[in-house]
Amino acid sequence: MADHFGQIALKWDPKNLEIRTMSVEKTLEPLVLQVTTLVNTKGPSKKKKGRSKRAHVLVAAVEKATENFIEKGEIIAYENPDIKQEMLSAVEEVRKTGEAMSIAAREFADDPCSSLKRGNMVRAARNLLSAVTRLLILADMVDVHLLLKSLRVVEDDLEKVKNASSQGELLENIKAFGRNASELMSQAAKRQQELKDPQLRDDLAAARAVLKKHSTMLLTASKVYVRHPELAAAKANRDYVFKQVCEAVNTISDVAQGKGPGAPQNPYDG
Repeated sequence: MADHFGQIALKWDPKNLEIRTMSVEKTLEPLVLQVTTLVNTKGPSKKKKGRSKRAHVLVAAVEKATENFIEKGEIIAYENPDIKQEMLSAVEEVRKTGEAMSIAAREFADDPCSSLKRGNMVRAARNLLSAVTRLLILADMVDVHLLLKSLRVVEDDLEKVKNASSQGELLENIKAFGRNASELMSQAAKRQQELKDPQLRDDLAAARAVLKKHSTMLLTASKVYVRHPELAAAKANRDYVFKQVCEAVNTISDVAQGKGPGAPQNPYDG
């Protein structure tokens, strides 16, 4: 099963800057505010031409924030080998656009009356914000990646429960399923709180409720079926409960990847 994990690959689209979670939005907000304030800094009056002290303070704040993003991005990259290269590439883009922003902003702070220097800084600011947004979205996708790993484990457990031919084998597999399903529900609950889209939050809440309810029923229905495999009713009941659990797991998978249940788009392979 561990080999299967490695096949869950991120389809990383660097042009996609859709922010799906509140944590990304909140993390980005202070930098957006600092950059916006800097861009809107008015130059001194015509009688007092010269440097803008306030602009220099804001430039330093933006530089410090950019350094923090780079540092955190590198930590995430080395903690998650699966996305290390994509993450380091995003970090490098933040470093590059951050340096360009720093140069343009300091030139503007030294000469805040220059419309040319203001224009250069605005373009540099846009590039920096785009790079930081990409970095944060990729970091957020790490959480999705880990949730999908847990989901694959649960799918594997379900297959073992379905194929169990003795009570002992069934109980052993159900125990593993219960433990891993509990971990999956915990990760799904965390993701639910993060999502901005209320429909996706509702879908995830419903899937978690179904998974919790039918996980308990799965043991009873499977026990009866393993004991009496010749009874059509026992098989039908087990299959129904199994189907409900699988659909709940599929919904969690869909929502984690930013789409409603059954939607075609899929940013992951696996």
